[in-house]
Amino acid sequence: MNIGTKANKTPVAAGYHEAQLKRQIGYLERSCGDFDRGGHDEAIRIAVTLRVLLHDTNNSTSLLTHLGIKNTIEYVDTGIYRPLLDAALAEWAKQNSPDLSVVSRTPSDVGLVELGDAGAGRVGWFAPLRLQRFAQGTPPYDACPRISDFDFWWRSPLVEASSGKRFSRWDLVNIMANQDGGAHVDQVGLDADYQDLMVDFLGVGMAHGVDLDFENLPEALHNVPKALHNVAFASVRQIAFELMVSLRRRERVWQTSGIFAFSEPFQYFDLPEPPHRPMLERQSIVLGKYI
Repeated sequence: MNIGTKANKTPVAAGYHEAQLKRQIGYLERSCGDFDRGGHDEAIRIAVTLRVLLHDTNNSTSLLTHLGIKNTIEYVDTGIYRPLLDAALAEWAKQNSPDLSVVSRTPSDVGLVELGDAGAGRVGWFAPLRLQRFAQGTPPYDACPRISDFDFWWRSPLVEASSGKRFSRWDLVNIMANQDGGAHVDQVGLDADYQDLMVDFLGVGMAHGVDLDFENLPEALHNVPKALHNVAFASVRQIAFELMVSLRRRERVWQTSGIFAFSEPFQYFDLPEPPHRPMLERQSIVLGKYI
């Protein structure tokens, strides 16, 4: 038998797939740690591990499918989806005033990322790395499913570019793994919409600090710096966060004899502090605009 051929395969031992899951989670944890320390292109390797864990084709089977758990997990969902947000905003407007309506939308309203302090008075797009970003009863809170089944979580478009194109979690993972150097470097080229998203600051410019120039406000607004960082990479980092919490949550339920007693899906987890300060927190002075 030739080494590496299908004919040379032998059945795996008991516990093999469980050991592989532990290994793949280790890969995710190390790659996520490198990402959080500033190695943002580690998102490409995060995408490869996510594909191994989650993606099934006619020719290959995901690890979670091998384990028989992919479609039984309740997937933690921290995303904001445009259709859900539009409905929540319309309901909010209806409850507050019959004459009130939403007149503008921006791509930064939805998706998986948030603005955070990038240092030196700049802001950037970050993976939130936490489970609840919004106050209960607000439209964004109502637009966040918090728990989804696999197909909705994996395939529903939610990351929105300035062009209006929307990417699902699978879109981002697939392109990074199969085209952008994760498992392959595509000789034809990269998906055009993905390339645009890689340099998209979602129309947001902002500066913060105590020494902003308010004496020359029109000129200052004209020169507000664009938001830093890569929305696609930060989104994949948040996808990894969601999956790891989903697996931990399932493990907790399993260890309690299958008795699911969580009143709120995001309780009872000790999570690390995000490596950034969200810009939703109170700041001394903020100067910003949509560009």
